[in-house]
Amino acid sequence: MENKCSVLMIDDEQNLCKLIAKKLQKSGFHTHAAYTGEKGIEMAKTLDIDVVILDYMLPDMTGIDVLKKLKEVTQSKVIMLTAYGNVESAVQSMKIGAADYLNKPIELEELKNIIASLCTEKQSDAVMEKDKDFISKSPEMNKLVEMVEYVKDTDASILILGESGVGKTAMAKWIHEQSHRKNNPFVAINCAAIPEALLESELFGYRKGAFTGAASSQKGKFSAADGGTIFLDEIGEVSLSMQAKLLHVIEEKKVMQLGSNEYESLDVRIISATNKPLQQLVEQKKFREDLYYRLNLMEITIPPLRHRKEDIEPLIHHHMIKLNAKYNKTLAVSNAALQQLISYDWPGNIRELLNAIERVHILKRHGTIELSDLTYLFNKQESHSYRNQPVKAKQTNLSHALGEVEEEMIKTALEEMKGNQTKAAQKLGIARHTLIYKMKKMGLKF
Repeated sequence: MENKCSVLMIDDEQNLCKLIAKKLQKSGFHTHAAYTGEKGIEMAKTLDIDVVILDYMLPDMTGIDVLKKLKEVTQSKVIMLTAYGNVESAVQSMKIGAADYLNKPIELEELKNIIASLCTEKQSDAVMEKDKDFISKSPEMNKLVEMVEYVKDTDASILILGESGVGKTAMAKWIHEQSHRKNNPFVAINCAAIPEALLESELFGYRKGAFTGAASSQKGKFSAADGGTIFLDEIGEVSLSMQAKLLHVIEEKKVMQLGSNEYESLDVRIISATNKPLQQLVEQKKFREDLYYRLNLMEITIPPLRHRKEDIEPLIHHHMIKLNAKYNKTLAVSNAALQQLISYDWPGNIRELLNAIERVHILKRHGTIELSDLTYLFNKQESHSYRNQPVKAKQTNLSHALGEVEEEMIKTALEEMKGNQTKAAQKLGIARHTLIYKMKKMGLKF
């Protein structure tokens, strides 16, 4: 798969530029070269560049001067290169806005990994700026989004159907954020997670002394959502008696707290969701037909992830940005690993995908997530020797468990590379000195 990342090299060493370009082009990167600072700035203005590799010493100006100009005219990530490395210049360039700083001679594989990470950040910035958007590229989801556009500013109730983990809650939040109610509360409640005896008080609230333990009055979810949207997740799990009470609230647009004799007027939009066949439950008399039609002025069925694989890549990139910020890393995903993730059917849908990505992210120190990092995610695939010796299920110490997995991955990499520490470190996505340190700490000898 072609890499959409575009890289500009600004360096008067033409042979080095050609060497870097050859390395990057093999991995699918688009490359451009400028041999003066002025030409580099001009190209950065006119081309859509993701990453700039900038030499510190140029024939017409310093790299610092070029960096200052680049920050004015482009959002590109900048990597500073120099044969005259010192702490002062590194600090200065990072303060101005350089994303990284490397000394010559450079390791081309390390440079490629850094560029891949920065490209993921750069190309996902738009996604982060539109974090309230529903992430989708598939025709199926785009049709749903277009359909929602027609009713987003109405008060029509919406029923969202789909398998567990497909993104029903995300869709409900997106609808709220697109509506005229976006500045008012979005209140979600999982009807299946609350015992029947407590659900009524959670939804409608209660007055002090309404029942044993009610030491003070409590506003219900409906009242808390007044002016905004209430999201009733797993609505198919609600009992028939509770369904009747919900129907009354929806029809009358009023709610009465437990222990009170007064109704409170409501202005709430209702979005509900379930992974159960609600119409079938209506036919079986397990769900009220009148409530079904009240909730179902508009019905949205979200297809499972296996039927919209076009959405997997943007979901991964979006989640990687969040994880990099959460764990203070700059990881990227290789094309081979991305293709493997796309090819999997993900029976647990988006929830399973994001969980898997976070597990890999936790175990990877830096660099790029490669195909070899994914082997333990898929039970049906062949895996390395560490896969045959899993961490015991009863292990409760996270750091110890991760340490065991890390040691097995290091052993496997060293075995595959026949003890070559440099190649093993590259395979693991870590620096050679880091690998040596970990080997000493673990008592490993190769």
